[in-house]
Amino acid sequence: MTSAVNEDAIAFLNQIDSIKSTDVSPERLRAFASEEDFNGVTVELLIEVGSYVSVAASLFPGTAPRWNRNQAILGGHLVRLYKLISALLDQICQHRREITFIIARLAFECIVNLRYLIKFADDPAVFDSYIAYSLRQEKRLHDKIGNDINASGGKELPVHTRMLNSIAKAVKASGARIEDLSSSRPKNWADKNIFERAQAVGLDHTYLGTFGGPSSSVHGNWGDLLEFQLETNHEDGTFQPSFDWRNPRPQIAIGVAFLAHGRSGTRLFQSHG
Repeated sequence: MTSAVNEDAIAFLNQIDSIKSTDVSPERLRAFASEEDFNGVTVELLIEVGSYVSVAASLFPGTAPRWNRNQAILGGHLVRLYKLISALLDQICQHRREITFIIARLAFECIVNLRYLIKFADDPAVFDSYIAYSLRQEKRLHDKIGNDINASGGKELPVHTRMLNSIAKAVKASGARIEDLSSSRPKNWADKNIFERAQAVGLDHTYLGTFGGPSSSVHGNWGDLLEFQLETNHEDGTFQPSFDWRNPRPQIAIGVAFLAHGRSGTRLFQSHG
């Protein structure tokens, strides 16, 4: 077993060493002539950070080839973060600022949740709360199907059976029981909203710019329409549609890269839970 652990450690170190570092030296940055030059280096940074996240997401505890449920919650967040970084890279390279705001907001929430879960990795109640919150929709759907079956005189259609089996499979994989779940509780997992979780991991100072503002783009609020979807005539207060994509700004990608780099590989898969 010791030999296998050593081989895994060597393979892990080789993966880390193979990741190319981004040159952000003052000499290079001083030579930039446009914002597009900075966009180029932010793409390099995201590729570098995404590579580290990918390696971290491939870690297992000791020689165990799989994760338990709580470890899977951590690992799943890393995989999600990697995919969001990949999507962000795609939209930057396609010059679509509108979509980068949406993806960056999703990435920020993923980073906050991951850091919070890592910080409280030794508290099973936090993970149980995350599962209970996540399964509220399954509970609602389960109860709705049950009510529909009762309303039809107990006749269970094949579509009902398939949906109930799918719900049961998800609930079992989550280590929960459908009868213990609530369709409305908890209101927030760990009894904290996203701002409070950000505050708990020292990211509350980034909340307004990286979550609050981009949320307008996620939900299609007036700020998003005004900024990205409309051309405004400020003289007479009239508008026209705008189908042109805005060029990305480097600040979004730099922010995601900086925040994602923080603690992705720290004490992820200790034998807790």
